Amino acid sequence: MQINVFYRPEIPKYYRKTSVYKNIVLKALGKSASLKGEVNVIFVGEKEIHQINRSYIGHDYVTDVISFNYPFDKKTGGPFGDVFVCTAQAKRQAAEQKHSALFENAVLAAHGSLHLVGWDDATLELRNKMNARAESIVSLFL
Repeated sequence: MQINVFYRPEIPKYYRKTSVYKNIVLKALGKSASLKGEVNVIFVGEKEIHQINRSYIGHDYVTDVISFNYPFDKKTGGPFGDVFVCTAQAKRQAAEQKHSALFENAVLAAHGSLHLVGWDDATLELRNKMNARAESIVSLFL
């Protein structure tokens, strides 16, 4: 699995921990990490995540993370998905949860990657399980 990490220009340098994010994503993908394909993790600002949310999901607000799966052919390989993380929202959530913004960015990268392999957070119970798994993964690397 190819993992790419991209940062928009407004993203502070202290959030740019590419190798850490790559390892977190690979761990979150589990067995799927051994398949051919590509995951892109893109760290963006509020304006971009708001536009993505409005254009593709129909929600007119800023969110913390958005994941998009792409068709995957196990025989030939190919795209697997994109994960967009809003660093401004991560910073706010980190303050609320009393941990670092870097940790929260990493949790959101893991969370988005878990979505790519089928995890769902549609209910409070599922969300709690997913958040616990994402935090557990990040704790291995940060």
